[in-house]
Amino acid sequence: MHISLITAAQLDAPLQARWRALQADPPALQSPYFTPEFTLAVAAVRDDVRIAVMEQDQRVVGFFPFQTRWGMGLPVGGCLSDHHGVVCAPGTTWHWPALLRAARLTSWRFDHLPREQAPPGANIGPCESPGLDLSQGMATYLVGRRAQGVRRLAELDRKALKLAREVGPLRLEAHTCDLQVLQTVIRLKSQQCRRTGTPDFFAQRWVRALVEQICALQGPHFSGRLSALYAGDHLVGAHLGMRSARVWHWWFPVYDSSFAAYSPGGLLLLRVAQAAADQGHALLDLGKGDDPYKRSFADCSLPLAQGWVARPSITSGWLAALTGARQWLRTCALVQPLRPLVRRMRRLGAGPADT
Repeated sequence: MHISLITAAQLDAPLQARWRALQADPPALQSPYFTPEFTLAVAAVRDDVRIAVMEQDQRVVGFFPFQTRWGMGLPVGGCLSDHHGVVCAPGTTWHWPALLRAARLTSWRFDHLPREQAPPGANIGPCESPGLDLSQGMATYLVGRRAQGVRRLAELDRKALKLAREVGPLRLEAHTCDLQVLQTVIRLKSQQCRRTGTPDFFAQRWVRALVEQICALQGPHFSGRLSALYAGDHLVGAHLGMRSARVWHWWFPVYDSSFAAYSPGGLLLLRVAQAAADQGHALLDLGKGDDPYKRSFADCSLPLAQGWVARPSITSGWLAALTGARQWLRTCALVQPLRPLVRRMRRLGAGPADT
C-alpha cells in the first residue's frame, strides 16, 4: 500500500468525491464527523490538519485525517470529535505503524474509534455511542421504546401539553439562521461547563469559529443544524448539531433553566428526532456517554474503542506510563476521598487538568 500525506487545501473535488464514495456504505462511517466537509471546516480554523491518502494498485482506498502537534496525532476537531478514524471501504486492511510513519506521527490518541478499526495489541478501552434508530420512522421508534417500558415518553407528552397550555404552543425550527440562537447555545453551554467543572470548549477562539462555520454550512452531504424549540414566543431550548446524508448528530443541547419543570431538554430531543426522521435520517447519534437521558432514549449504539496507538519509540513508552498513571488515579481507593476537592479546585480554575 502506498500512503501519501496532503494538506486539506490539496483535497480537490475528485478526492472529495472518492472520500464520499468510501464513506457511503459502512454504517460505522456515516457520521457527519467522517465527511470531508467536517475535516475541511476544521482545517479552515486550524493549520495543523493533515490527511494521509491510502492507495492500492493506483486507486485511493482510504483517508486518514488527523491533527498533529510535535509529531503526536489527535483526531480532527480534537476534544470536539465524537467519531474519528480511517475512512475506507469494508475489508480494507492497513498496518497502523506504517500508517503513522507515512503520516509522520509517533503516536495517535483516539477515544471514538470504530471498534473494528482498533489497532491489534494497542491499549484499548471499549465504549459505545448510543442513538435513536429512526430507519423505520419516528412512529416505529416510539412504539419500540414504549414496548420496552420507557415511561418517560408518556411523562414528556404530559409536560408538552402543560407547557403549551401555560406558556404557549410548541414550535420547533429544525434549522434556523438566527445568530441570536447560536449565541444563546454558546452562552448557556459555557455556563454549564463552568458550573460542572468541565472544560469550556467555547473559551477557545477556534472552537467558536468552527461552530459558526458549521452552522452556516448547508450542503447535500453535510449541514450544520441549529434547532430552536419555542413555547409561544419563548425560546425554551436549542441545539447545535450537524448531519450527514444518513446521520443527525446530537452535539450541543441547551435549555432555559426557568422552564426546567417542563423537561425542555427531553422535549427538544424528541422534536429534533422527529425532524431528523422526517428528513430521511436513519440515526440520531447521541454521542458517547452514560448520561441517564441517553439510556432512556437510546435503542441502538455504535461500538467504539478508546486508547492510543504508537510506533515503537521512547514516546510510546512514555504514553503507556502516562495512560497507566491516569487509570491508577481514576481507580485507586486512596485517591477517591480527594476527588470532591479536586473537582472543586477545577471549578475555581486551579486544579489539575486530568485526574
